[in-house]
Amino acid sequence: MDRSLRVPKLLLDPWSPDYESPVQTEGPNVASSGEVDPRAETTDWRPIPCPAAAADRRLFFVDGARRIEARVLAQGDDGKLIHGIFATLGVGAVSVESGAAAFDEIGIHRLLVLGSGKQRTEMIQAGAMRMAFEGWAAPDDEPDSLVNVLQNRMRSLEVDLAERRIAEGTCVFADGPLNFFPAAVGPLVGVVKKILTPYLDARHFQLVGTLEAGQRTPLFAIRDGKYDRYSWYLRLAAKRAMEHPLAGIIRLEVRAALGADRAVELADFASKRLPGFASNAVRDPRAPQNLVPVGALEQELRRRMGDAVTIRRGIEKRIFEGVTI
Repeated sequence: MDRSLRVPKLLLDPWSPDYESPVQTEGPNVASSGEVDPRAETTDWRPIPCPAAAADRRLFFVDGARRIEARVLAQGDDGKLIHGIFATLGVGAVSVESGAAAFDEIGIHRLLVLGSGKQRTEMIQAGAMRMAFEGWAAPDDEPDSLVNVLQNRMRSLEVDLAERRIAEGTCVFADGPLNFFPAAVGPLVGVVKKILTPYLDARHFQLVGTLEAGQRTPLFAIRDGKYDRYSWYLRLAAKRAMEHPLAGIIRLEVRAALGADRAVELADFASKRLPGFASNAVRDPRAPQNLVPVGALEQELRRRMGDAVTIRRGIEKRIFEGVTI
């Protein structure tokens, strides 16, 4: 039998099919932007076990959520269509100290983003709530540009909150890569749930799938001249035999400005603490990568955003009364 015709072995992706797969790279030979040095911590490329102890720190998990309430269209003076979105976003944190967790500084923001450089604020009555959708302008009229304005605003608010929580004796875990934190120096760790780029070559990346729960790879340096950082992979929880080798793997990163010694310290700290926050499939469809504090924060943010149906009806009523651009 021709080996090329054999059906490959199927392994399960544990995330709910309602979400995109957490592994979206074609493999470790995919080129990454910037120079990657796998010798940042050691040349002995083998799993690094979870440390026996970790310093006591106050933890913060920072994340945001966004929701498009309605899409709108208008016609400009030149006859061209102008796209717009009414949207709500929330940003907050979960504080964990001495085993007790609490929500920390949750803020809800409402935006009306218009294309073609247009900008206006709209007041919407939604049930008993009167809410202002703050005007923001996108430079062009591509629908993706409007979403980018919304995403960038959310990330900027996350950065502001995270940077105000960075202090000695704390550790701030930000959901996602640290591209928006070019100036942050301190105990800040980006937690990346999806593997979009492996960064490592095939020989080094092979180690990732062999990690056991609580084990991490050695640090590797990613240098692109703009977002230089140290990164590593960590397995949060043991995978089932039916699951693919990268199930339960997250990638973490810290700013290179911290220095290698402090980066190693934070990597060991994350290996000790984060597996204790791993979610399970009963409570989260993106388990275990969507950490329990982050999942709880997402639910609270959506609750505080308000009822989507009521807000949509308020927008429809306002438009019916005659919104002009």
